[in-house]
Amino acid sequence: MPKGRAIPLQYQHDHIEDSILVFSCEQCSVFLIQDATVDSPTYVELRFDRTKCVRSARTDCTPAIGIYPDQAGASFIVELTESQWPLEAHKAYVYETSPLKPSGRHFVVSNHDVFHEILADSFTETIVRPGDSRYNFVRQLFNAQLGEAS
Repeated sequence: MPKGRAIPLQYQHDHIEDSILVFSCEQCSVFLIQDATVDSPTYVELRFDRTKCVRSARTDCTPAIGIYPDQAGASFIVELTESQWPLEAHKAYVYETSPLKPSGRHFVVSNHDVFHEILADSFTETIVRPGDSRYNFVRQLFNAQLGEAS
């Protein structure tokens, strides 16, 4: 069983709906659907700071299996506390002479049949609502995933 801790989130999201990961050298965010029952859904953004590595899998299992928050039904992510991933990433993805050193906290975001692992220093949580400058971008990501026209 993995060792870690559940980190309760401020905003509840729909655990059955899918999630979207956006990763570049400048940004790493996971978007979750907060409320899909309205014509203009709202989204939760988990933005990870100083991200070094990400990996995702479509599966019904998660590396954070068995780690849950104290409050049943609460939205949460997991931090694995005895992770070997920084060492594995360094061996697998970094040239021996490179100054890059994968490090940070090992976060796991599990949602529906997908999980995302993020190696980063920290994260922040915000809501993306209609009228927000990022709203149309996030909505298009989910519409594209569903094969819908925007």
